[in-house]
Amino acid sequence: MPIQALPPSTAARLSSTQVILDPYSVVKELLENALDARATSISIEVASNSLETIQVRDNGHGIAPEDRDLVCVRYCTSKIRDMEELKVLGGRSLGFRGEALSSLAEVASGLSLTTRVEGEKVATKIEIGRDGRIAKYAS
Repeated sequence: MPIQALPPSTAARLSSTQVILDPYSVVKELLENALDARATSISIEVASNSLETIQVRDNGHGIAPEDRDLVCVRYCTSKIRDMEELKVLGGRSLGFRGEALSSLAEVASGLSLTTRVEGEKVATKIEIGRDGRIAKYAS
């Protein structure tokens, strides 16, 4: 399912004040994203001060090119479309609100991610602005 914005009524019902609070929650959210991407190998790097670098590398399925524009935009997700889908979601995903990466981009004043899906010869590095929108692409 492609990444899409949740309807405002669904976003309001799912919103949470607890998203990215500290370095631990950053690692937790990135690890959950890797697991949801069906990764079987995951490495985590955290700088000694836990501020300069928090990096998760995995062999998950990556972010499809058509989904990259919305990957860090608040309340955009590929996992549900409305509240009714929550009834059947149980056990298939660790997260679904579309808040974690957008919250991380805001708190960190931007972030970068590198992704590659099957069939792509090289990975694409994406620089995300504080607003969750793509600031720059680089392959």
